[in-house]
Amino acid sequence: MGGGTSVVAGVHREQPAALRFDALAQAEVGLRLASGSLYFRLDLDVQATTAPFGLPAFGLPAFVYPTWSLPTPGIKIGPPEWAMLQIGREDHHLRLGIITHPIGIEDWDGWNNYFPTTSTMISTVPGRMLGVEPGLVLGEGYEINLFGGFDLDFDAPTFGAGLTTMQPLWSTWSGVALYPSIDFYSAVVALELYPAEALSVSIDGSVGLVGAADEAGAIALNPWVGGEIIANVLPKVAIHPVFRVQALHEPEGALSAFLFAPQPSVSASAGLTCTPFDELKISLEGKASRVEDDILPGLFALVALRRPEPPPYAAK
Repeated sequence: MGGGTSVVAGVHREQPAALRFDALAQAEVGLRLASGSLYFRLDLDVQATTAPFGLPAFGLPAFVYPTWSLPTPGIKIGPPEWAMLQIGREDHHLRLGIITHPIGIEDWDGWNNYFPTTSTMISTVPGRMLGVEPGLVLGEGYEINLFGGFDLDFDAPTFGAGLTTMQPLWSTWSGVALYPSIDFYSAVVALELYPAEALSVSIDGSVGLVGAADEAGAIALNPWVGGEIIANVLPKVAIHPVFRVQALHEPEGALSAFLFAPQPSVSASAGLTCTPFDELKISLEGKASRVEDDILPGLFALVALRRPEPPPYAAK
């Protein structure tokens, strides 16, 4: 068993003349069971948010969050992050149930991320899917997955593929997700590079198409392309700096319209992460985002207490 709890709080400028405060708490219980060729994983999250003065919690764009995790004031229990039975634990397997695909750098759980806030890119990756995922593990730990089912967060059928590996000098969590019924198509290339002990570099890029109705009511597919780069300096030191730059190019505001809020065209973050021991993480982030013609700054903090658990694909 594993799991943890985290609290993220932030003060940020929602518009040129308005400051606001938001806070989000999350707790997770995780369970792993394995016997012979069978492996079961359950991850259940509970969220609580606060929004002073009756305002919606976590206003975009200064505080970006996954579309499948839109916070609302109060306590929220969503579908499990994982509720999956895996058959086969060697070079091939079949997963059945609710699956969260390892696509993209940023994770559903705050304690796994480099910063208290997430980037726009996390809103372009697939959500929790009820379906099937066959997979094949190649030599040297390269895992290829195909998936198909119903995305519980996008509320639409989906299918796609992913590639995951963790190597001494680099790792990747890349893939594609297709949603024909809502005219949304996304491809993600997520890499981590480990050129030296003093530095790790994360690169997360997303490109896609999203449908929008024209004046005649016909659906036209509009593109977007975005990405972020994260420099994690002295990552093995208990207190170390982290830097991030994010950019998004979306002709006709395609992605902003899909996410129901204007997204930052450019944002920059600088922060400090403190991990005095594996079970505790504290991080601070100063962030500035350009949204339309405004520069919106913010200051955010994360405190996370967790019990380490096996990685998502440690089934072998």
